Amino acid sequence: MRSADRVVTELRARGELWEAAPGLVGLRGDTLVLYELIERLAAESAGDGVCEPWRPPAALALSTLVRARYFESFPQWLTLAAHLREDAASLERVARSTDPATDACDACAPADAALPPAVCYHVYAALAGRVLEQPLQVTTQGTCWRHEGDALRPLARGWAFTMREGVCLGDADVVTAFRDRGIARARTLAAALSLDARLEEATDPFFRPTARGRELLQRVKGLKQELRLPVGDDTVAAASFNLHEGFFGQAFDIRLPDGSPAASGCVAYGIERWLLAFLAAHGTSARGWPAVPSIHLPEAAA
Repeated sequence: MRSADRVVTELRARGELWEAAPGLVGLRGDTLVLYELIERLAAESAGDGVCEPWRPPAALALSTLVRARYFESFPQWLTLAAHLREDAASLERVARSTDPATDACDACAPADAALPPAVCYHVYAALAGRVLEQPLQVTTQGTCWRHEGDALRPLARGWAFTMREGVCLGDADVVTAFRDRGIARARTLAAALSLDARLEEATDPFFRPTARGRELLQRVKGLKQELRLPVGDDTVAAASFNLHEGFFGQAFDIRLPDGSPAASGCVAYGIERWLLAFLAAHGTSARGWPAVPSIHLPEAAA
């Protein structure tokens, strides 16, 4: 079993991994082929056999994150999407500067959008104000952005990383069943990739000054579970399974026919972490990789 550092060192030596900046990783060669295979398998797994595919926008309005109470929950992760001020003087100063990168930062207009920290926010924003006549299940994928400072590590903890999600909205029983199937399907995927997997109760890393007991409530109710895969002497959370109860239904005014807020839940896969766990277990040379058999995922209920 290789450590994460060894995996990254070997991939860098072959030119199959590079970083544009801390936490911003590029892939090529056999590693990219493997990444794309895992990406497809994760899409099938998170899709639950019945989910409607969505392609999300590249960024989120800050107003969406306000409704989701993101700023009091995870402000430590946020990456804003900004552009330069459009006045001619600012643009000319940047164009003529001997240090244009620095001056461009000084010339940024106030941001009104953010790069998404999770793709499920797009789903709730798109459904805002809707009454759901029947449960809705969506599968979607996007690049997510969470800046974690000194904790950033290639593949293990990216500033930008790929997240595949399955999202369900409906009554609490439907959502819970969706999450339970998601757990079973993720375990099946781990077994197909010859990876040991351990399911654990977990909590989100709420911003400490405003957590107000939410971590304890999340753990007591069992609202968040993670599938952890071994990497060297450590593990990574490669998938999470989350129940939100009526939180997002209330925040975005998404309701059931009886007028009550819709419950929601999601199944999320971090593709780079699945890739890292596979390479740690099976080596970084394609010659040593096991064949991935056809997998038979648990079916969704009729």
